[in-house]
Amino acid sequence: MPILWGLTLFSLASQDSARIRTLLDIEDSRPRSTGALSLLVEAATSKDTVLARWAVRGLGRQQRPDLIPALGRALTSTNATIRAEAVNAIGQSALVSETARARQLLESRLATETDPRVHGALLRTLGRLPVSTPAERDRTETLIGYAITPDASAGVLADVSHGLAALYRRPAPGQAPKLEPERLAALLAPRFPPLVRREAAPALVSSGRVDSTVALAALDDREREVRRVIALAAFAQPEFAGREAVIEKAWRDSSFAVRYEALRAYARHIAPRAGCGRIRSALEDASLHVTLLAIDLLGACGPAMVGQLTAIGREPITPDGWHRPAHALVALARADSTAVPALLPSFFSSPVPWARMYAARAAEGAGVIPVLMLLARDSVAIVREAALSGLHRRAGHAADSLYLAALESRDYFVLLTAAQALDSSSDPGAVTALGAAFARVTAEKRETSRDPRMAMLESIEHIGSAPLATQLRAAADDFDSTVAATAARMASRWTANNIRPATKPLPRQPVPSWTDLVAWNKLTAVFTMKNGGIVRMRLRPFDAPTNVARFVRMIRSGWFNGLTWHRVVPNFVVQGGSPGASEYMGDGPFTRDELGLASHVRGTVGISTRGRDTGDGQLFFNLIDNWRLDHDYTIIGEVIAGMDVVDAWQEGAGIERVDLIEEKP
Repeated sequence: MPILWGLTLFSLASQDSARIRTLLDIEDSRPRSTGALSLLVEAATSKDTVLARWAVRGLGRQQRPDLIPALGRALTSTNATIRAEAVNAIGQSALVSETARARQLLESRLATETDPRVHGALLRTLGRLPVSTPAERDRTETLIGYAITPDASAGVLADVSHGLAALYRRPAPGQAPKLEPERLAALLAPRFPPLVRREAAPALVSSGRVDSTVALAALDDREREVRRVIALAAFAQPEFAGREAVIEKAWRDSSFAVRYEALRAYARHIAPRAGCGRIRSALEDASLHVTLLAIDLLGACGPAMVGQLTAIGREPITPDGWHRPAHALVALARADSTAVPALLPSFFSSPVPWARMYAARAAEGAGVIPVLMLLARDSVAIVREAALSGLHRRAGHAADSLYLAALESRDYFVLLTAAQALDSSSDPGAVTALGAAFARVTAEKRETSRDPRMAMLESIEHIGSAPLATQLRAAADDFDSTVAATAARMASRWTANNIRPATKPLPRQPVPSWTDLVAWNKLTAVFTMKNGGIVRMRLRPFDAPTNVARFVRMIRSGWFNGLTWHRVVPNFVVQGGSPGASEYMGDGPFTRDELGLASHVRGTVGISTRGRDTGDGQLFFNLIDNWRLDHDYTIIGEVIAGMDVVDAWQEGAGIERVDLIEEKP
């Protein structure tokens, strides 16, 4: 829907285009004063529906409870699209406080709303609002569940399920769901459209009330996502009569995603009493994802699997074939750590950095300190960081000299780990080295340096003293408000003065023009992998203008060429686009969250963050319907071809290049 909306607006008058760019600039600036948002507040009730929708969405992205009254006025718009945006924006604004006011507005509108799209947005939003009492939770469940009626549209039924899943995902100790599970289970019937079934399955599983009869029937569904989620119930649900039959059926599924959940469920619930033989059989699975999971799980099976793991650990280590032996080495450290040293040399001497990284993990598990000390000097950041982390946990401050040396690194993950390892150090040079590293990284003027710099400040606070107050006083004017506030607090304590932070933000990136958005809406990003696989991704510039702007800039600069997918979590996401192959190295400036009505369905592509408004240009591909990521992570596009290639990506998969081609929308 958002893309189609954008396509209808290409003929905007120039003055309207300029106004939208002004509104986008205000939205992106995240102003502190309400007065600075006055143009957005005014435009939210404009008769121009384009401006009004843009403004309402922009107000919601501020996530400020004081804007709920203004958004409440937009709920009375005659335009259903604007009302739907207002519903979502109110939900975003009430995440911290003013939940009661938001709930009152939404419940009142629910009683009168006739448009099914807005009605659905209300059901979804009520489900994700925080609840403070058992009675409030029961009332919310009743309001949403009441919409399951024989004449309800498919869209409304999907939204009901979405809202209930959001409600059930939040723990409520001692409070069971009141809605009859049969009402949700009925929505899994084949007569309902795929979207309804894909939404109903997570709601039922989140309620914790799946039974084997429903599960066995649902495992015949044509939709892979329905089968996967139902198989997940066999893993996650503590009490489940008929669990073994469900696992057995899921084990034979044609989709590796379903078999993956069956293997997890077997390992958790059946293997403790039946043994690991069935897990061992999964080593022959056609999917490497399932095979690697089986190897990982065998590590908990004890001495009986040492021979098998040792044999796998001796397999050849190649740039494209290191995964099985590397996983086996780490699993072996769990099964029998004494078997690890004999295998380590072929790993820590390998030219494949991923193999050396796993060697560090295995050396930590087996307590082989000399290998960790060797790898702590590695030239590749992911290897060095893994070794430093292992030393921190295994050797503590006995390895302070290596942590101090690591403070010279330019990799933020290495710096973060070294700074944390030096916390409470008694080395006389630690404070000076941390201060120097802090000054050097600060001079780079990169917003994405927040995490390592905060780790440095925290360690300095624990081992430093008053002489550092001068440097901290200067840092109270830092470009990062989080860093500035911490430095000001520390300087105040050490000087007995009340030093206030005076953040001096870096210049923001210019927001795109309407002409830019129109042009980008015609673009497709083409990922060409080093193994020849190709993935095509459509952009969503009208949903995420500033994040798409950066993505386009990064592609045109060749940023992604030669990088990797460093994080692969089957049945969740694949993440990458980091020059350091870690979550801590990305593009320099942060981008703000651009959250909306779109959901993180399988195939959508989002921007990774480490907190609100901290996008760093790294991408993640949703391997499943990740409904729980909705309203927290920006979506910039979706895969339109090559999802099978994405499914096959493994840790370290190399990107040859990313190109932009123009196609008709």
